[in-house]
Amino acid sequence: MGAQRIRVLIVDDQRLLRESFRKLIEMEPDFEVVGIASSGAEALRLAEQLRDQQQAPDVVLMDIRMPEMDGIAATQAFKTRWPDSHIVILTTFDDTELIQSGLRAGALGYLLKDISAEQLSMTIRMAAQGQMLLQPEIAQKAWTIPAAPPESHQESTGSQLTEREREILAMVARGASNREISEALYITGGTVKNHLSSIFGKLGVRDRTQAAIKAREMGL
Repeated sequence: MGAQRIRVLIVDDQRLLRESFRKLIEMEPDFEVVGIASSGAEALRLAEQLRDQQQAPDVVLMDIRMPEMDGIAATQAFKTRWPDSHIVILTTFDDTELIQSGLRAGALGYLLKDISAEQLSMTIRMAAQGQMLLQPEIAQKAWTIPAAPPESHQESTGSQLTEREREILAMVARGASNREISEALYITGGTVKNHLSSIFGKLGVRDRTQAAIKAREMGL
């Protein structure tokens, strides 16, 4: 029996785009589109049904501008209800504020709709594994967040981090995977995961993306 396919939920208010993305995704043998929604609210209802049917989406492709509930609000709702959700925002808008709002809401990635099919497939595969992927032009805007003043560092939750945790957090902010961190610091993958769990807890964040944003705010 073959490996389980990556289940994808597409959320977009434009029918033509929904169908186009569905056809592109289903061309990949390891992908399966398990649902299509036209708004954030519909996506939440559909995700609930899919989970009841043991067909929870591994990755949600989320548009931003939609009726009833926009993509940023829906992303936040997904992460609140199901913290293990892997969401990639797929939109035409590259506004810095929207990019940062989407990532703060819990999205693992932020892609523009003019990407290639290969880029879309790679992002879905990485997101399914909980890895963050941003286009260079998006990453540049995502990290243009003013660093916190030096005098505020000791007052922040970041002051609770150990030196090793700060070192790992800085690597996360640069996009390093667990394996890359493990190899660079000569520690096991399990140790990396333990450090990350501690870092997330101390910073009050849910995932690597939010941790990376915190790292930038802390000036790492």
